[in-house]
Amino acid sequence: MKKLLSAGGAIIALGLIGGAAYLKTPTPVAFDSQAAIEAAMPYDTRIIRDNYGVPHIFGKTDADASFGFGYAHAEDDWETIQDVIIGARGMTSQFKGKASAPQDFLFDLFKVENTVDTQIDTISPQARAVARAYADALNLWGAHNPKRVMKGVLPVSEMDVHKGMTWGSPFFYRLDETLQDLFTADNKPDVSPWSQTSSLHLPSLETAATVRGSNGFAVAPARSDDGHTRLFVNSHQPLEGPYAWYEAHMVSEQGLNITGGTFPGVPIIPQGVTPNIGWTHTVNRPDLVDVYALEVDDFDTPKKYKLDGEWRDFEISQSTFRIKLFGPFSLPIKRDMLWSEHGPVISASTGHYAIRFAGLQSMGTLDQWYRMGKAQNMDEWRTALEINGVLSFNIVYADKDGNIGEVYNARMPRRIDGPDWRKVLPGDKSELIWTSFHPPTDLPQIWNPDCGWVFSANATPFQMTEAACNLNREDFSKNFGIEDRITNRSRRALALLSPDKSISRDELIAYRSDTKYDPQSHLMQLVVELVAQDYDDVLLNKAKEVLRHWDGDASFKSRGAALAIITGTRAKGYEIRGDEMEPVQALRQSAQDLQDRFGRLDPEWGEVLRIQRGQVDFPLEGGPDVLRAIYADRDGVHNTGTMNAFAGDSHIMLADWDTDGNLVLDSIHQYGAATLDKTSPHYSDQSALFANGGFKRMAVSLEEVLKVAKRDYRPNKDTAR
Repeated sequence: MKKLLSAGGAIIALGLIGGAAYLKTPTPVAFDSQAAIEAAMPYDTRIIRDNYGVPHIFGKTDADASFGFGYAHAEDDWETIQDVIIGARGMTSQFKGKASAPQDFLFDLFKVENTVDTQIDTISPQARAVARAYADALNLWGAHNPKRVMKGVLPVSEMDVHKGMTWGSPFFYRLDETLQDLFTADNKPDVSPWSQTSSLHLPSLETAATVRGSNGFAVAPARSDDGHTRLFVNSHQPLEGPYAWYEAHMVSEQGLNITGGTFPGVPIIPQGVTPNIGWTHTVNRPDLVDVYALEVDDFDTPKKYKLDGEWRDFEISQSTFRIKLFGPFSLPIKRDMLWSEHGPVISASTGHYAIRFAGLQSMGTLDQWYRMGKAQNMDEWRTALEINGVLSFNIVYADKDGNIGEVYNARMPRRIDGPDWRKVLPGDKSELIWTSFHPPTDLPQIWNPDCGWVFSANATPFQMTEAACNLNREDFSKNFGIEDRITNRSRRALALLSPDKSISRDELIAYRSDTKYDPQSHLMQLVVELVAQDYDDVLLNKAKEVLRHWDGDASFKSRGAALAIITGTRAKGYEIRGDEMEPVQALRQSAQDLQDRFGRLDPEWGEVLRIQRGQVDFPLEGGPDVLRAIYADRDGVHNTGTMNAFAGDSHIMLADWDTDGNLVLDSIHQYGAATLDKTSPHYSDQSALFANGGFKRMAVSLEEVLKVAKRDYRPNKDTAR
């Protein structure tokens, strides 16, 4: 018996040892910090921090400028960049745990790594050098700050940078919503060849990470009061995280000189202003995703699918990744992946669906943004658009020569006429599998309209300016899936700018920061609906009277804005266009929270809406879908008594070219240059200006930068950092 027990114990011990070996996370290749330092030495770069800590990077070449930019970016936002790099390798769940497993599976399913490996030679040598320099800078920073780096992240490679951009780009046009819809739909959609009646729909993902908006304005000399050309760069993003703006200025002796905002992991500035030109992006909603319902041979273990009356073999491969458990252990995961001729296949409870989308197995975003930033005039900039690598976004443009324009940009598939492409398509017809794209010139755009101004506020591209100068929807294919949406911001922009035939700088600033809701806006329509009802409840009747007397203004002193906006976001989502809670229930809950916290239903809006960071706590004005766009925690009043902003207005720039083409550039960031360093004086030193609608003057030349310089260094040369 003792021998048997001993044998059993040995077997158990061996099993435990084997299990530990199986779960042990493989030891990463050691990071050679000395090699990183040596690789950084050839770069000729200089970083000058101004009085707000904003980095102005000067390099001999574009790659030198990108190197300095990467180092400065890492100084201010390393932890976010680190997370982006991990995601760019499909390894998020190994570092973060099982909640990230779907992300890593989709990374493999979309063949991101394979795309970059096989198509890297399609990227220009100049753009590749820029990506490589950015990676080298991250490695140098890691060599200087090893305690801040998670084990296994370094070294970062050029390929990591490309993979990150290839992986992230499609999610700007809400590919994530289509994927979630496929995974969560309760009923199988009805599918017919030409007229689909699918039960699948686009859900409303109303979180801090998914509020997507933006404003852009361009005014030509003929419409300004002083003959100036002006551009407002006003993208709405989350205030923190991987899609929060980081401000920088990059200059090289090869013609690069651009100030603007970028995201962690992006080695150039994707929207900004140069001495000659400027542009801003706003999110649009073209139809860039198609879903195909497949007929398969076996629902549980499909091996074949039907196409053109024949059974075809799926391409079957495996997704492999690890899920963090505890300590040095992680669980290895293997999952089969299916591809059809259409593209990657999602298997859900309702069926098997192939998806095809703009950006699938393609690269080009970096090249296009790089070329846009290098352009010296409108013709060069428009030529850069022909790369067709930026997958979506409206783009508002202006330049020193007085040109203005707007493009409804998209990598638009060439589809056959007939089907309703916004619905679920039958997967058995190869004629529905598109293989090419329209050139950008086929899409809606306006250049130098007689009306003298253009704008974008995430609305239909057939309202880019006044009615007399707008485009005709009938001139564009229905297969583009162009949105009909009209936002409150677009209504207010038209109402404010259209009557003003001589727009001054101060007026444009006031229009951009307008805090009104139009009577036809979703929020005001909800208010009208709630006021029209009869209530057998004292609290609701008091709330009704507050709403009745509210004038639709979301300024600091407004009374009624808190009740209306909190109710609206709870009932209709943060973008006030969904369906989340029964409106009367939302009104009752909001009224009760305000009564409990403030002893009244109509506190001043500035008491409630705040920007809070570290020791900073300032009142704000504005709200969801007003031109002064602020999205804040709607449950904050219940939890803390205030609503802290999490998205909306963030990095804003006003470019102003005078009659001689000289540029004056003002900007503001919601926090400051040091996005994560709580000990830095620049952690939130711009928040007071931001809260009051102010701006700081930006230096755009070395001479101007030196006048406001507070720190001047070469990270790969200086021994003291």
